[in-house]
Amino acid sequence: MKMTVYFDGGFWYALLEYQDKKLGYQAFRYSFGKEPKDKEVFDFINRRLSQWMRRQEELGLVIDEPDKSMSHKSINPKRMQREVSRQMKKPALSSKAQRAMQASYELLKKKKKASKRQQKQEYKEKQFQLKQEKRRQKKRGH
Repeated sequence: MKMTVYFDGGFWYALLEYQDKKLGYQAFRYSFGKEPKDKEVFDFINRRLSQWMRRQEELGLVIDEPDKSMSHKSINPKRMQREVSRQMKKPALSSKAQRAMQASYELLKKKKKASKRQQKQEYKEKQFQLKQEKRRQKKRGH
């Protein structure tokens, strides 16, 4: 798992990237707002991070690009320091993370659209049933 906190114009964001065995590469962005305190960042990690990860799993988005940089083998401390300095020079958002986030947004958008369509259909059906019941009551003379 890799978390990058960066400033993008007016707000601070956290970009989380992680490799899951069953779902593959996952990435999402969390907005902290204006200049978060350390306490807010730790609160996000300790409390809200698991909720966000569960939300990603519910979406069921799969990116089929294995990430070689997120392996679990131990790394020499000097090599790790060099890698961290290289990562600091790179831009915060990678194209892979952007593709993953865009795909998750699109999937979420489709699910919301389908849900909205279902609710609309149920509402129309309910209104139709009420209208039919009124018509029957009028016919009976009540």
